[in-house]
Amino acid sequence: MGLGLSVVGAAWGMWLTGSSLVGAAIKAPRIRSKNLISIIFCEATAIYGVILAILLLSKIGDVSKLPVLLDRDSWDYNQWYFAGYALFSAGMSVGLTNVASGISVGIAGSGCAPPHAPDSTPFLQNPLLAKF
Repeated sequence: MGLGLSVVGAAWGMWLTGSSLVGAAIKAPRIRSKNLISIIFCEATAIYGVILAILLLSKIGDVSKLPVLLDRDSWDYNQWYFAGYALFSAGMSVGLTNVASGISVGIAGSGCAPPHAPDSTPFLQNPLLAKF
């Protein structure tokens, strides 16, 4: 869930930024390359989801090496349920946070493109301030 929702948030932010970038690039084609930094910031939310997925998969481990699985009477069901819900809630919380982050970075990036279309000064300072 964390990886999927992170990708959805990044795609949504890229859609918001990209549509504004295309509209502003019609007025001033030179800003296409200047505004790519906003799309890269949206893509960073998807990378956070990939990192989360790798970390959570490393916590699961290989269950075929556990000898306790052969004897079902000695299972600690509460521990297994807790582990499953902990992994699910970690994935959901990071995924939903990345959806909100992707949308907000997309809105910030789309707000930076049109005002800077007529201006030929360097553009890098505004998206960096919006991100950090």
